Amino acid sequence: MSLGTFGVVLKFAMELETMAATYYETATTITQNQELKSIFESRIVQGQRRIQTLMRVRRENTTEMILEPITGLSSQKYRPHTECPPGCPDDQLIQLALTMEDQIQQFYVDAAEKISFLSEAADIFERLAEENANNKKRLQTSS
Repeated sequence: MSLGTFGVVLKFAMELETMAATYYETATTITQNQELKSIFESRIVQGQRRIQTLMRVRRENTTEMILEPITGLSSQKYRPHTECPPGCPDDQLIQLALTMEDQIQQFYVDAAEKISFLSEAADIFERLAEENANNKKRLQTSS
C-alpha cells in the first residue's frame, strides 16, 4: 500500500509500533531467558510511549498538513514478519527482533526525509529511528 499522505504515514507508524509491541509481548512469553525477557519488556513500554508520541504529533498536525501528498513510500517495504511459533529458540527471537527493528528504523529514516516540510515531525521520526538503532545494539549484545 502506498503511504501517500502525512496522515497515512502517521497511521502506518502507529501500526508498526503496535506490531512491534505485540511481537515483544509474544516473545516475552516464549523465552525463558530473564535478561531477554527484560529487554523485550522494556521494548513493550517503549512502544507504548512511542505510540503516545505519534498520537501527539497527529493531534498537533491536524491541519491541512495531514493531507499533504507524499510519494515514494510503500508499506510493504517496511512491514516486518514477526511470526515465531511457540517454543521458538532465543536466537530466532533475537533475529526476528533485529530484522523488525531494522525495518522500522529504515521506515522512520525514509519517512523523515519525505516529511521534511514538517520539521518537528521529521525530527521526531529521526529520534525514533535512533531509538531503533539503539534497540538493535542492545539486542546484539544480548545474543
